[in-house]
Amino acid sequence: MVKQIQLVLILTFFLLCTQKGLGQFTLAEIGVNGLTCSQCSRSVEMSLLKLDFVKEVQMNLENTNGKIIFKKGVEVNLKKIAKAVTDAGFSVGYLRVAYSFNNLDISNPASLTNASGQFCFVNTELKTLHGEILLTVINKEFMPYQEYKKWKELIKKSCTEVKKESYYVSFQYQDKK
Repeated sequence: MVKQIQLVLILTFFLLCTQKGLGQFTLAEIGVNGLTCSQCSRSVEMSLLKLDFVKEVQMNLENTNGKIIFKKGVEVNLKKIAKAVTDAGFSVGYLRVAYSFNNLDISNPASLTNASGQFCFVNTELKTLHGEILLTVINKEFMPYQEYKKWKELIKKSCTEVKKESYYVSFQYQDKK
C-alpha cells in the first residue's frame, strides 16, 4: 500500500513538472471569411467572448481578422473557436496560436500532448523550441478547403499515433529577443 502511494506521488510530481515545462497557449490570430461590416465583426467578437477560456477579443474589420487573448492557466479548446465563428455565421480563414515553449526538442515526426489535445508538427526539422512560437493550425475547420488540400499529404506523414483531440500544426518563430 505504501509503495502504491509513493508511486502515485512520484507519477503526479512527474506529470506536474512535465506539464509546466511544456508551456501554454497565450493568444491566437484568426482570419474570418465573410466579414463585411461592423455588425459582422461584432457578432464574431461576441461569439468568441462567450468561450470560458477567452479573456479578450480584438477584431479588425479592415483586415477581416482578429486577435484572441486567452486567460492564463485555462485549457484552450481550438475546435470551440472554430465553432464560435461558424455559429456567428462565418468561416475560419486561418488560425495561428501562440504557444510558450520551454526548451522542447522536436524532430520529424513530432507531437506534443497537453490538456488541450495532441499537436502533430507537420513538415518540421529537428529543433529546440523555446519562447513564444506561432503555430499555424492546419486542420480542415481552420482554413479554406483549397488550402487544406495542399497540406493533406504532409498531414498523413506527421503523427504515427494519434490520441485525444488531434491538431496538425506548422510553426514559425516569433522571437522577441
